[in-house]
Amino acid sequence: MLKPEKRPFLIKSFNLLSDSLGLNGDLNFDKLVRKSRKKTGLSELGTDFNDQALKILLKSINEEARLNPFGKLMIREKLIGQLENRLWATHWFNKHPEILEEEVLPIVLITGLQRTGTTKMQRLLSDLSGARGLMSWEALYPAPIKNSNESRRRIGRTLRNEKAIKWISPLFQEIHPIHADKPEEDILLLDVHFMSSSSEAIMHVPSYAAWLDNQHHTEAYEYEKKLLLLLQWQKSGKYWVLKSPHHLEFLDQFTIVFPDTKIVWMHRSIEHCIPSFLSMLYFSRCMFSDNVNQDAIKNHWLRKLAAMLHSGVKFRKDFPDKIIDVSFSDFMENEKLILSDIIAQMPCIAENLHKSKDNINERIYKSKHMYNLKDWDLDVPGLKSQFSEYVELISRLEISNEIHE
Repeated sequence: MLKPEKRPFLIKSFNLLSDSLGLNGDLNFDKLVRKSRKKTGLSELGTDFNDQALKILLKSINEEARLNPFGKLMIREKLIGQLENRLWATHWFNKHPEILEEEVLPIVLITGLQRTGTTKMQRLLSDLSGARGLMSWEALYPAPIKNSNESRRRIGRTLRNEKAIKWISPLFQEIHPIHADKPEEDILLLDVHFMSSSSEAIMHVPSYAAWLDNQHHTEAYEYEKKLLLLLQWQKSGKYWVLKSPHHLEFLDQFTIVFPDTKIVWMHRSIEHCIPSFLSMLYFSRCMFSDNVNQDAIKNHWLRKLAAMLHSGVKFRKDFPDKIIDVSFSDFMENEKLILSDIIAQMPCIAENLHKSKDNINERIYKSKHMYNLKDWDLDVPGLKSQFSEYVELISRLEISNEIHE
């Protein structure tokens, strides 16, 4: 069994004091909206604001997540920040309607199960000439604050977030390094529409997750499209490099909204990527709760991962020309060769590549994250049986066996 990190003294004291004074109340929809409007001085959340999604999420948090006071404070500020993003985005859409009249750049989308090298691939491809990467500070705060050319405040906020994560959970920062000036997952843009799997990753919110499973996600991607256009308005490029495992479950809907998309699917043996991801989830949830149940994480996410893979495999059968398959082992062994192969298959990259400038052999930080199947009462035969459809796929693709940890 895994053990949570020791909490900083100030957080333990805050939790104790808040409980004793009864300050750990429920999160309230109206109060969050009022607070975000007060902080921005704006009122319009947009005609496409999905208030139902936020209300269902709040109900699930209040009734199921068992957050400690400091965790609830962090989630409260996170949700207010997402509402602020909507308010500022709506402000710019109203002030500059020409933003939404443009076309979204072609997209290179990196996906696959979590812990399969997607982050490293995203950062390397984002460094190439012509690429429009999504920096962490942009993903967290896509809309300028007050001035159209503003970035300083958003970068400053992201740097403070980065320092806070390092202080709250050094181990989580070790597992998934967060840097303000590095590319980050575009799932953070979906968070602004309150329809993404990030909430069920960092909290126990099964009723929200069940509701989310039954929704059509095109509307969330339509809102992401608006935010990408807002970001293009601030800084353009030749093509987007986006990344999130979340999209693996919804590639059919993603490509409806973004038809000019080429997908890089990262593959890794399930006996490595799944326990690594479950471990990351555990330490992520421990930042917000003192009651993190490993069985609840395992049961929920094994089902979720199976659904993601099933959807991804089906999309791959229907649209094989959309997919470029990449082995994690091969990528770790020879990233230059793998990147060269990807570039050759993507005209949007190749035609903008300046070989004299681009270094496609850059080494990215390598996590020392330790994980074990036994921590989750899992074994290789059981996993291969549960994920047999995907195991068969990577066998057909002749994906290399794991070499590096």
